[in-house]
Amino acid sequence: MENNNELTAERSLEIIKRQIEQSRKDTLKNAGIPLIIWGAMVVVTALIVWYMWSTTGSGMWGFLWFAMGFIGWMLMIWQGKKEKKTHIPKTIITQMMSNIWFAFGVFASAFPVLMFLVAPLLFGKFALGFGITSIIILLLGLCTTITGMLLKNGWITAGGIIGGLAGAASAILLQGPNEMLVMAGVSLISLVIPGIMINRRKNYV
Repeated sequence: MENNNELTAERSLEIIKRQIEQSRKDTLKNAGIPLIIWGAMVVVTALIVWYMWSTTGSGMWGFLWFAMGFIGWMLMIWQGKKEKKTHIPKTIITQMMSNIWFAFGVFASAFPVLMFLVAPLLFGKFALGFGITSIIILLLGLCTTITGMLLKNGWITAGGIIGGLAGAASAILLQGPNEMLVMAGVSLISLVIPGIMINRRKNYV
């Protein structure tokens, strides 16, 4: 009787492992489009902010990032409705990914707001915006790397590590409008290129 219970427990664990692995594969197959959409949105917004910041001298154009976030979510909702046939049911993998990127959205949105409201009061205009781009790039790289490890995909993992570390350092060195060029480059490395590679190989995942 005890052996039967052990076999049943082992069988249950094996079924759970297979379900998680299948969920990971299904999620990875459909991860390319969201990566490309968000990556392209970041690239376009970064270039617009860079151009406007360079020509006007005002970093306040950075508030366009909030508009990008709203438009990006609308595009994702539209994409989800368009691909109902490939809709992935909620699993532990999809839930973990949702939590990771929700946390990124909270930190990436709240930190600049706090800096714009608190920094001028405590340190004056000199500290306004200092290091924000670098920290957001580091957060982006961290979340992308965790996503790649969760999905066991080398392209996403490598893109997150390279883009996050190199981008964060570059944004510190290139203060001002050129930070946005760094952000565009990081997005290409961490989001767009991995997304394209996943789409090209999705039939083999």
